[in-house]
Amino acid sequence: MQVEYNTGNIEKYKSKNPLKKAMVERLNKRIIDNLVEMTEGEPVRILDAGCGEGFIDSLIINRIPNVEIVGFEFTEEAIAIAKKINPTVNYLQGDVCKMPFEDDSFDCVICTEVLEHLSDPEKALKEMLRVSRGDLLITVPHEPWFCLGNLLVLKNVRRLGNLIDHVNHWTVASFRKFLKNAKDECWKIGTSFPWIIVRYSVHSQ
Repeated sequence: MQVEYNTGNIEKYKSKNPLKKAMVERLNKRIIDNLVEMTEGEPVRILDAGCGEGFIDSLIINRIPNVEIVGFEFTEEAIAIAKKINPTVNYLQGDVCKMPFEDDSFDCVICTEVLEHLSDPEKALKEMLRVSRGDLLITVPHEPWFCLGNLLVLKNVRRLGNLIDHVNHWTVASFRKFLKNAKDECWKIGTSFPWIIVRYSVHSQ
């Protein structure tokens, strides 16, 4: 897997554009609300697969008590920032397509805006399912609305809103097909413009 560090995630979370800020805050609320519901207030061990600079981890720590977070990230630059933001989180460097964890190591695995960057997203998804005890939460850009959202905030205008490092592009229908190819189970799929939010839990089947 070849992933070069870029500051796009920082720009997203630090944006002063009111429209972009509102969209990101709405997505983050959906993510954390889902995690709260999935964990039900119990002590949990969460893997943040592709954690970036740890912005989501900060939100989890502030909302979920008795949580242990392991952040797993490919780029060392992002890990260095994440460690400063969240000194209590255990951050490890590596490839989400080949993670050094035993089967069923985590109560819950989250993966936010990672799969669209990978040349083999199905392999990464199978790895996340392997290390999870049954709960998984994923977000990816919802196309073509993600590109439209970028155009609304005047980002990547010359590329019609498309980010150069996004190698996968999904609609709700195509992402549902992708998920079922990895594991033929029911997936709860929702949206938060301009993202797709997916939740899988063996406990709710």
